Amino acid sequence: MISCLLILSLRGFSQTSETAIRNIVRQQQTYWNQNNIAGYTGFFSDDCVLINFLGLYWKGRKQIESEFNKINECCIKPTEVKLEVLDIKFTSSASAVTHIKETLTAKADYTVPGGVVNKGTVNHKFITAVLEKKQGIWKIFAMQVTQVVPFPGPGR
Repeated sequence: MISCLLILSLRGFSQTSETAIRNIVRQQQTYWNQNNIAGYTGFFSDDCVLINFLGLYWKGRKQIESEFNKINECCIKPTEVKLEVLDIKFTSSASAVTHIKETLTAKADYTVPGGVVNKGTVNHKFITAVLEKKQGIWKIFAMQVTQVVPFPGPGR
């Protein structure tokens, strides 16, 4: 009987925690699309590390927010993002790893170093996020973003 109660309790924990993590991703998508950088970065812990798709290393929620603000006009504001949670793996009751598929669409032409991104251009990224639960609140502790580049295949 005790083992059945424990299993039910763990299921309740994982469903509640999974829902909380999915809500964070959903809210980040909403904040990005509303161009609300403070809202988007509010889900990062104060000591979070983010490695963006260009390989830049940003440490701490304040630096992450500052760096996003620097590129907002050129590279965030003219885009729309769709975030899809692919999986969530709990490593303990207070930590989880989630993989997210990002689909970024240009709402307007915009300039980036090395060229122009045309309206309608779509690119994809995979995000690995590590989350921690402290004082009942889930926060992103580490994030790695990888740009998906089509592999041309052998001989191309």
